[in-house]
Amino acid sequence: MSCCGGQNRVRPFNDGPVQVEDDFNGPLSERSCRDIPCLIIFLAFLGGMGYVTYLALRDGNPDRLIYGDDSYGNICGKKNNPIENVSLSGRDMTDKPYVFFFDDVAMSKLKPTSKRLCVSRCNNETVFTRGGLRDLAVNNITRLCTYDVDVDDYVHATQGGMGECPQTPIAARKPILFRCVRADVIGVASSLLQNDIFQSALADIEKSWREIVYLCLIAFGLSITVVIALRFLAAYIIWSMVFGFILGSMGGSGFLWYMWYIARAALRETPAELQLAQDKSNLKTTLIYASVATTVTAILLLILLVMFKRIALVVTLFKEAGKAIGAMPFLLTQPLWTSLFLLSFCAAWVYIYLYIATAGHPKATPDGLVEYVKDSFSKYMGWYYIFGLLWVTQFILACQECTIAGAIAEWFFARDKSLLSTPILKSIYRIIRYHLGSLAFGSLLIAIIMFIRIVLGYIQSKLKGAKSAPAQYCLKCMQCILWLFEKVLRYINRNAYIEIAIYGYNFCKAAQKAFSVLVSNALRVAAINSVGDFLLLLGKFAVTACVVVIGLQLLQDREDLNCYAIPIALAGVCAFFISHVFLLVYEMAIDTLFLCFCEDSERNDGVQKPYFMSKQLMTFVENAKKAQAISKDAKDAAKEARV
Repeated sequence: MSCCGGQNRVRPFNDGPVQVEDDFNGPLSERSCRDIPCLIIFLAFLGGMGYVTYLALRDGNPDRLIYGDDSYGNICGKKNNPIENVSLSGRDMTDKPYVFFFDDVAMSKLKPTSKRLCVSRCNNETVFTRGGLRDLAVNNITRLCTYDVDVDDYVHATQGGMGECPQTPIAARKPILFRCVRADVIGVASSLLQNDIFQSALADIEKSWREIVYLCLIAFGLSITVVIALRFLAAYIIWSMVFGFILGSMGGSGFLWYMWYIARAALRETPAELQLAQDKSNLKTTLIYASVATTVTAILLLILLVMFKRIALVVTLFKEAGKAIGAMPFLLTQPLWTSLFLLSFCAAWVYIYLYIATAGHPKATPDGLVEYVKDSFSKYMGWYYIFGLLWVTQFILACQECTIAGAIAEWFFARDKSLLSTPILKSIYRIIRYHLGSLAFGSLLIAIIMFIRIVLGYIQSKLKGAKSAPAQYCLKCMQCILWLFEKVLRYINRNAYIEIAIYGYNFCKAAQKAFSVLVSNALRVAAINSVGDFLLLLGKFAVTACVVVIGLQLLQDREDLNCYAIPIALAGVCAFFISHVFLLVYEMAIDTLFLCFCEDSERNDGVQKPYFMSKQLMTFVENAKKAQAISKDAKDAAKEARV
């Protein structure tokens, strides 16, 4: 049985070099559709989402969730249609926008156990007696009894959760999200909505929105500047960072040994009868710290000696990535399009999910009230839609990664890079024409892991508070394992997309090939993922810090702002996101160039088959071949000596 869309023939395992075409000149133009069954499954799943959307729009009403409804099916603040066998339904509630619960404890339950009404106002003072209820109605403040009870009958009406009037005394309540909530138990979240801090923060953001937009534009420009600067300054930054870390470790070790020497000398000069146990303990502790620091420094020096050439390769890859992006500047717009698609889909998803959450058919109860009943299919629509959110978003991200990989690979394998013709559009065309099934397969794997984690989180929330410590521990362990597995799978997927963009493999073969290349170049991969990712993170922090500093200069003298830190913090978050979007292209370019470099050095020899890589990258191939030749000569000499 093969992978989705793969070949069914079983072939013997061969761990030697992969056989490829002799006339390879970059991303293959002659391809065939891959992973077609996966594409069919994906399209069928999207069709299922469309059907769920139809059912949700037919049976759901998000106004019930947003504005709330009463026990008779009337949506507060709206005109309503009558419901069969419910006499108090179908009322015009445009002048009654707030939901009042007879029993405020039932408000937090999924299925309230008391009546609720639409009222014109919440009672902002405590009502102690039945007469107080009648006074509120007589003075046209608000009516808190059921709609069919006359004002004069308030003093005689039944009270309680399911009575005609709420049980007195009734605590004072305030409107929160169209609900009347007890003023003394509003809680942190609702109090934030009411207190001056939250309101002043919103006011500050509203007053400084122009400056926030300016700061976002500055972050946009700074991100492009960082992308350009990385091409020229990456070497200085990386080597300064590496040697600074080593020198810092050596300096720290030397300082600890100096402290130990001073402490030992002071202890020796102290008479034995005056020596304190604490001083001896401190001397021993300092010796341990100095020994550990020295050991760590020695290990770091050994790692530097082993990884020196790999770090130099990272520097060169940064330069090459800068050249590639400079030759194809429109690559920087790909994350913008991706963000637009993601935001559009997520907005539509949230809109439809509100309908799913409120889907149900109104049914009259024996008490003359209304409850909404979900059929067996509707109960699972929400989970289906959640999985759809995960799969589609991961598919969109996979399309972006494969698009960037295809364009970068075409640039790398071009003999004359000045003759490149619309590499980005060609990459997009190849994806749409041949590889949507492969990307659907890769994104499905990620979506499954994410969905399992969400289900486990849901189970954890249900078990919270119960005496189930072993179960909670097992669930947390499973979450941790799945999180690690997801990270590994994401990395393999990304490199599989690069192989797909270059060779047009199906997903399984691409993942196998990518994994083989990564394992055989493990030290290089470690250098790229540690040094390279840290440098990109520094770039994001640099953009964010610059935006925050500029924001301070713009807003600190604004006398109309209550706290200028709020809009500056918001601008800083936006700046970090913007820089992340741009540097994501750089990160994908580096990963693609690395795999292209490995493929180029594996298939070509530089003589009969000239390399595609630049002269700077060729030095690493020559050094590797020299090392292999020396190793081979040493083995041959050892064999001859034994003979």
